[in-house]
Amino acid sequence: MKAAAFFADYDGFGEKRTGSAGDAAAAAWLRDLAQQAGAAAQAVRIRFAPFMPGPATLLVRGRLVKGLPLFDGGITDGGGIVGTLGPIGSAARFGCARMHPREASLPNNPFALARRQSRHTGIVIALTTRGGGIAPLNAHDLARPFGPPVLQLPGSEADWLMDLAGQGAPANLTVSGRRGMGESANIRAELPGGAPPLVLLTPRTSWWTSTAERAGGILAWVEALRALAAAPRSRAVVALATCGHEIGHLGAQSAFEREPALASDSALVIHLGANLGCADAQHLVVRSNVEGLAGRMKDALVAAGHPAEPIEAVTGGKANGEAHEIEQRGGRYLSLIGDNPWFHAPDDRWPTSVDLPRAEAIAHAVARIAVEIAE
Repeated sequence: MKAAAFFADYDGFGEKRTGSAGDAAAAAWLRDLAQQAGAAAQAVRIRFAPFMPGPATLLVRGRLVKGLPLFDGGITDGGGIVGTLGPIGSAARFGCARMHPREASLPNNPFALARRQSRHTGIVIALTTRGGGIAPLNAHDLARPFGPPVLQLPGSEADWLMDLAGQGAPANLTVSGRRGMGESANIRAELPGGAPPLVLLTPRTSWWTSTAERAGGILAWVEALRALAAAPRSRAVVALATCGHEIGHLGAQSAFEREPALASDSALVIHLGANLGCADAQHLVVRSNVEGLAGRMKDALVAAGHPAEPIEAVTGGKANGEAHEIEQRGGRYLSLIGDNPWFHAPDDRWPTSVDLPRAEAIAHAVARIAVEIAE
């Protein structure tokens, strides 16, 4: 399949939030692609208790603005709660902030501190990415929600929100939702060979359509699997495309609970993370806890046509995304993660957000390294 058609097909499934119709359709499509590549592939079902968002609004001076609850935070009753707005860390009942979704992962950021310390009865955040839509924060603690109710607003409302917070404006905050029953699936594909296996790992679900965020990694996953199926190799290959990225790495954790040796004892786990081949964002972090491997991956990327300067090759340090699941289980990993000005935003769509030549270069380079390691 041509890369452009691949991205168009992926985008066509629409929103791929874990447990959604788009998630299920994309999973069946990816299983079929893995089978066409020559692997034995199956969908491994995972049942979970999703948070089903209800009305989530801020009413200030007659204006009602809609948002999304934080999926692992507190909730209000249907009538909401009343208080004054103020900056996070102030004495106001409702703490307000503008932030980029990536800032939520920074150690001891003001938002995280406010949640843990419950300084406010409620929190309102405007999440700023390109396009101005709602860019939700990942719900790492979906199974153990904590803290006050948090309303996530579109970035386009950031100036309005912070101006009102500066004035101490009175407001009504509603953050509601309930638990339901849901099902998603990991795609597990396998090629025969000796142990220990090479593992290809990529997350496949997200908040919205998320074409540049997720599809570049999935393209590299498919291309590497196809190249490995066609090449002589001594190692077995296990390829995992996992669900639940946005709700605490649900699928990856489930996969490694079922098969712990895949994380801890594989020859290598190649983690194909977010934003591989995103437009207007060439920065690419290549990280490994294997000495020399990040540099080797950088060389393969440059040989495949990726610009050299924006590649940051790092040995050691903190692994991010699903690579963290490998690191904390004592496994060997090689991880690729890029940048994205539309990160977590509804406007991350084909073709606007995709740099096709870079996405193809990354896929070709990953396939080359995978074949070398599996020889």
